[in-house]
Amino acid sequence: MKLDERFNEKRDLLGENDLLIWQYISAHRRECAGLSIEALGARCHVSRTTILRFAQKLGLSGFSELRLLLRMEHAENAQQPQAADFLQQTCQSYHKMIDELRDKDCIPLFQAIDTAENLYVFSSGMLQDAVAREICRMFLIADRWFYRIHAGSEAEALLHNVTERDFVLILSVSGESPQVLQLAKALRVRGVPTASVTQRKQNSLAQLCRLRLYISTVEIDFGTDYQSTASFFILSELMFLKYMAYRKEVDAGAVGDADRAELSQAERK
Repeated sequence: MKLDERFNEKRDLLGENDLLIWQYISAHRRECAGLSIEALGARCHVSRTTILRFAQKLGLSGFSELRLLLRMEHAENAQQPQAADFLQQTCQSYHKMIDELRDKDCIPLFQAIDTAENLYVFSSGMLQDAVAREICRMFLIADRWFYRIHAGSEAEALLHNVTERDFVLILSVSGESPQVLQLAKALRVRGVPTASVTQRKQNSLAQLCRLRLYISTVEIDFGTDYQSTASFFILSELMFLKYMAYRKEVDAGAVGDADRAELSQAERK
């Protein structure tokens, strides 16, 4: 799990000093990969112990693992092809995302889908609308009905009717759209289970949702900005195929009732 993903997941556990440390690390990743814990503490004006606790709050064993992740991410970025080789760069990005999603434990997500009284998928753009339609179409095969919700009046109507027994999947590229964040905050206050699909980076939407999925995007300069987005559709289809495999295991008794109950309880937390 990359540092941005860890930050999105653990955001609620971080205090003011932790956020200051993260802001410095996020803005100086290459430099921080070579700093000692004392040097980083001096840059952030906090103690050695505060740095150590920050790393542990991210789910790491300590500062050494934090620095190792920074070095690994820097090495990975250094191995990326030049921007001109956009075809290879995009293919590599998709391949990596496919491998990660194939190995990802999606049972908590599938538990949320199976136990929900109503399923909703929220979209706020042309791309997200197209992805939402595909999700609805695919999950009909599994007899699971997702209702598509758009920004605006439909989102307002959703908030009047949704309950903590429902489930909402929120699609966003950046995870920073004001309309998307307004909905996610309202759903969180109401205790509604949510999952986000966003870029793999620090973003507010992922921090607000209980479950998180990430797409891989590549920004290409053709004289005008272009961002590859096919990974949205790839992720949706792989998510559906993994769900069908999960249902097959459940129907065959491979996932016991006790296991499902435990997972459901963990998801509610």
